[in-house]
Amino acid sequence: MDIKLNQFIPSPLSETYSGGSELWKQSNLHLNQQATTLITSPSGKGKSSLISMIYGLRSDFEGTILINDKSINEISTKQWSDLRSTKIAVVFQSLKLFDELTAYENILIKNQLTNHKTEDEIQEFISILGMTSFMQQPAGTLSFGQQQRIAIIRALCQPFELILLDEPFSHLDRKNAQTSWELIKTESENQNASIIITGLGSDDFLNTDTQLSI
Repeated sequence: MDIKLNQFIPSPLSETYSGGSELWKQSNLHLNQQATTLITSPSGKGKSSLISMIYGLRSDFEGTILINDKSINEISTKQWSDLRSTKIAVVFQSLKLFDELTAYENILIKNQLTNHKTEDEIQEFISILGMTSFMQQPAGTLSFGQQQRIAIIRALCQPFELILLDEPFSHLDRKNAQTSWELIKTESENQNASIIITGLGSDDFLNTDTQLSI
């Protein structure tokens, strides 16, 4: 899946932008030409806005976002639904879990829509990320780091050509972050999919192909 930005910048940032970004207001920037792209900046510089806009949830931007050479403004509601269920997976910074449902129910909601993973495959993900003993707890009672791992598993329970990850390891220690990254990389490689990940800086275990600084 080809994501191209042309003279793009979130509208809230345009009035104060003074240059220096490798992302904003660039001409014909292919955001995920390589398998993995890391976008870094301090907090509040537009990383989450970018993820939401690529995912089609926000339209308050200048310039264009093209998905496979089609402006996202021309994508219909039905086409977005298809993209989000079969082409683009996401882990939001805010996670968007259902607090009142158990951790396991949050995962199953996605898989029941996609039928992408078997029960054994889901259980393997849960075990790899060390979450087996937390599956029956309401998601809202888990630590944020535990919730991040649930959101990652949920995101992997669908087919995708691109996965968007918005600071997915911010509350994980190095060991859990590295294990989560290896799982995401393996699943992405299995589907020949690309990754766009945001962060405050570059962790050495990420080994991304491209890094852009906002």
